[in-house]
Amino acid sequence: MIMMKTVANLGTLQQAQELKLLLGAVGIDSFIPDEISAGLAPFEFMNKVGIRLMVDEADEEDAKRVIEEEAGRLAEEE
Repeated sequence: MIMMKTVANLGTLQQAQELKLLLGAVGIDSFIPDEISAGLAPFEFMNKVGIRLMVDEADEEDAKRVIEEEAGRLAEEE
């Protein structure tokens, strides 16, 4: 049985989709369970924990590393 783990909570659907593409580019499959809801009612997620990005438990550490590296890269650009 596949166990999914949340690796990020994002403020917008676009941010979640961009990270999903980034993870896919390095071979990590991911899933946005809130994708349809966030697309229909994005304002609902402003008061919640955010839009979840999930990966297989086996990929959790690698995904977190990729996300941290991307956050560092973005911080350097500012």
